[in-house]
Amino acid sequence: MQKVKIDLYISDLLYSYDCVIVPDFGGFVANYASAKINPIQHRLIPPSKLISFNRNLKTNDGLLTSHIAQRKSIAYEEAKSIIDAFVSQSIAGLNQGDKIYIEKVGTLYLDPENNIQFKAEEHNDFLLDSFGLEPLRVQPIIRESKHTVIERKIKESMPLIQNDEKKKRKLYWPAAAVILVLFVSTLFLNSTFNWINSENIHQSSFDIFERSPATYQLRISDLKLNSTKLLEKKNIDYESGYVPYFTLDGEPTAITIDNNDKESIIEKDNTEVVLSPLNKQLKFHVMGGCFSDISNAKGLVSRLNHLGFNARLLGTYKNLHAVSYSSFATREEAIELLAKVKNTDNPDAWLLVKPF
Repeated sequence: MQKVKIDLYISDLLYSYDCVIVPDFGGFVANYASAKINPIQHRLIPPSKLISFNRNLKTNDGLLTSHIAQRKSIAYEEAKSIIDAFVSQSIAGLNQGDKIYIEKVGTLYLDPENNIQFKAEEHNDFLLDSFGLEPLRVQPIIRESKHTVIERKIKESMPLIQNDEKKKRKLYWPAAAVILVLFVSTLFLNSTFNWINSENIHQSSFDIFERSPATYQLRISDLKLNSTKLLEKKNIDYESGYVPYFTLDGEPTAITIDNNDKESIIEKDNTEVVLSPLNKQLKFHVMGGCFSDISNAKGLVSRLNHLGFNARLLGTYKNLHAVSYSSFATREEAIELLAKVKNTDNPDAWLLVKPF
C-alpha cells in the first residue's frame, strides 16, 4: 500500500495558523518562543514558533481538509479520505513500533505506556516576524574577581616605586661629582696662591708681551668621495585588457587599460535588474539573503543572474528586501537547487514556502 503523506500541507498551514488539527488523530500547536542564548555554543537564537502535539484535539475543524482540497484541486470528500488514510497508516505504524516523521514539524512515536509522544524539530522558520534572522555567535564577558583585581593593581604599582627610587639615586651621583670637582679646584687654587706669595716666581715670568708664537702643523688627509648609485625605477607597463576588481558591495566590474592613451577607463556595470511579477504557483523559494538597502539586494540579484541562476526580488517585509536564487512550483525542485547552492555558493541559503 502506497504511503500517504500530508507533511507539506501541515507545515504550510503552520506559517499562518497556530493550530493545525488532523481529524481523529491530534493537533499540532504552535506557541511563540522568545529569543534565547545557548550557553554552551555561545549563540543567540532568534524568536521562533515552538511546535507541540495535543492528541486530544481530534475534532475536524475543516482547515486541513479545505487546504488539501484547494491545493490538489479535488473535492472536499476526496481530501478527507486522504487524511483518513494517513491517520490509519500512522496509527498502524505506531502500534508496530515505527516512528512517524512529519517533515519540518517533528517526529511522533509511542512511549512504553503506549502514549503518543512528539519531538519537535530544533529549527524552523514558521515565525514570519523572524524572517531572515540567523543565530548570532556572542563572546562571553570574562570578569575578574576582586582578589585578582587587587593583586594586579599591586603588581602594577610596585615597578613605579622601584623606578622612583632608581631615579633618585641617579640624581645623587651628578650632584656628588660637582661637589667633588669644586672641592678639588678649591684646594688647587689655594696651593697655587700660597706658592706665588712665597716669592718662588720672578717677575719676568709674568711678561705678557713676550709670548712665543705657537706653531701649528695642519695635516690634510686625502678624501675619497664615493659615487652614489641611483636606483633606476623600472616603468611598469600593463598590457591592454581588463583588470577585474570588486566594489564594496561585492559587485564585480573591471578596469580597461590602454597603453596608447595612458589612461585607465573604468567600465561601468550597466546591468539592470528587471522586476517581473512572480507566478502565483511558484511558492517554493531558495533564499539567498535579505537587505535593508535595495541597492545591495539588486547587486546580489545581478551577481546570481550572472552565475546562471534565475534570481529575483521577492518583495519587502518589514523594510527588508528578500532575494531568491530561484522559485519553483514543487518542493522537490527547490530542495535540489538548495542542496546545490549550499555546496557551491552559499552554505547559509534556506528554503522559504510562501506565496508572494
